[in-house]
Order: sequence, then structure tokens, then C-alpha cells
Amino acid sequence: MRRRVILAGIALLATLACAAAPVAAPADETEIGGSVSSTLSLGLDQSGAAVRATVTTTEPGTRLSVAPQTARSGLSAELASGLYAPLDPAFGLTLVAWDDVLAGKSTTLHLRSASAAATTVLITLSAATP
Repeated sequence: MRRRVILAGIALLATLACAAAPVAAPADETEIGGSVSSTLSLGLDQSGAAVRATVTTTEPGTRLSVAPQTARSGLSAELASGLYAPLDPAFGLTLVAWDDVLAGKSTTLHLRSASAAATTVLITLSAATP
């Protein structure tokens, strides 16, 4: 019986010594890292002349722009100032710009038309750097 107690004590001390032993550092200084691919995501939901855009981006300098399909659309869009600006199909109009990473950020675009005719618009989410 006494032998078992002594063997159990030795086994316990050996276990504690192994657990307390410091872990050796790797011989070489290995750096761990990686890169994350860019993400641009745009979801659109239209209700009348308003379009709700939901944006997810990992890029700084992301812009939300709108442009009409034709030059004579008579469309204008509301800017952040509350004023409306005419839409130009050649250049589009940046309505909102962000410099932060966004996940599910919603913003509402308000469009106005000079005519009752239906018009197609192109809403674009783009990064400042390709």
C-alpha cells in the first residue's frame, strides 16, 4: 500500500513538473498574417421615387452614385444639403461618400422627375481605388 502512495506521489510530481515547464519558443521568428479581399455590396429597395440602398464595404473612399440611362431624362436627385441636382448620364452624381468600413449601412436616395415617363437609372457603388 505504501508503495502505491509513493508511486502516485511521484507520478503527480512528474505531471506538475511537465505542466509547469515553459514552452520553448520557435527557433525562427515566424510572422503570422494575411490579407482580406475587398468587399463592395449594394442592395436596393424602391418605393415610389425613393430608393433605399444598403451598403457593405471594406474599402475607404466608397461612393454611391446615380446616373440616368438617357441625357433627356429630366431626373434630379437629392443631395445631402437637401437641394436637388440634375443627373448627367456622362458623369453621374455622387450622392454619398464614406471613408469607413460599413456593414449593412442604409441610406435613402430621393429622385425627382420633370416628366411622368418611366426612366431607368444606374445606381453604382464604387471604391476610390481599384
